[in-house]
Amino acid sequence: MITSIKLKSVASYTHERTLNTDKKINLVYGLNGTGKTTFSNFLKDKNNSKFSDCSISGGETAKILVYNQEFIDENFYEKDDLKGVFTISEPNVIAEENVKNAKAEIEKLETQEKAKKTELDEINGANGKKKKKLSESTEKIWNIKTTFSGGDRILDYCLEGVKGSKDVLFNHIKSLAKPLIKPAKITDDLKKEISKIEGDDAINLDTLQKIVLNGVIEIENNSIFDEVIVGNKNSTVANLIGTFQNSDWVKLGLGYLPNEINETVNCPFCQQKTVTKNLADEIKNYFDKTYEDKIDLLKGLKSQYQTIKNTMSAIDVKRSAELVSL
Repeated sequence: MITSIKLKSVASYTHERTLNTDKKINLVYGLNGTGKTTFSNFLKDKNNSKFSDCSISGGETAKILVYNQEFIDENFYEKDDLKGVFTISEPNVIAEENVKNAKAEIEKLETQEKAKKTELDEINGANGKKKKKLSESTEKIWNIKTTFSGGDRILDYCLEGVKGSKDVLFNHIKSLAKPLIKPAKITDDLKKEISKIEGDDAINLDTLQKIVLNGVIEIENNSIFDEVIVGNKNSTVANLIGTFQNSDWVKLGLGYLPNEINETVNCPFCQQKTVTKNLADEIKNYFDKTYEDKIDLLKGLKSQYQTIKNTMSAIDVKRSAELVSL
């Protein structure tokens, strides 16, 4: 219990003043400016340097709690628009606001976490269904393979290299392009057809005789087919046409030029006045008689080939198609 308090050289206590007491409860009162606040400030902060000439006896281990204006200023906050209404101090108001915002953010994050968890559960559920469907499809394809490739094994060659693993077989089937229309033939139809060329029941077919058409060999062996037909290389426009790499395109353009050129005329391609009589003559010189003769020879050979084709009978055409298919 505090028994004595001495104040000196601080605020209104210029001279030493001592309060002695043997009571647990003491009331200190006085007019404004008489030193009550200084008294309480000393009790609140005994080690402050401004109280170096002050002392206290008794109650050395007691916990002193002081409620004065300084305590109010430090721990309570009075808003300007609500005089007499106090809350905790402004720094603590800010801290409380921060705590409030933090709680709101936590609630927001918890809501987002819950939504994400729901979304993840849905994804996992969808993935689980997808995985189950994939497994069922893989198993179904494997069972089909077992059903239709077992026994006579006549269709085994269709799955060569992919029938040893369920996953490999599934991926192979998945990679195949789906036909636009449903196939007309069923598995048994395919087996019957394959049995004609595979297995013990295979049927030997006579080799079709080679079809020889008179005149075709002579046409196909003509030396003209070994040539690259170009125009007169001595023409001054030969290099230019060679750059185009399309002499037919240039020759086609000649058909759009007038027969007589007395002045510069429009080019049939760019529609600019760039074609002179001299240029037209050089182009015509490029497509000389030798060039035209070779073109005529090709046209003649084509005509002969078409004539032979037209004389073939329907049976020859059918035999030719069967021969090609084999």
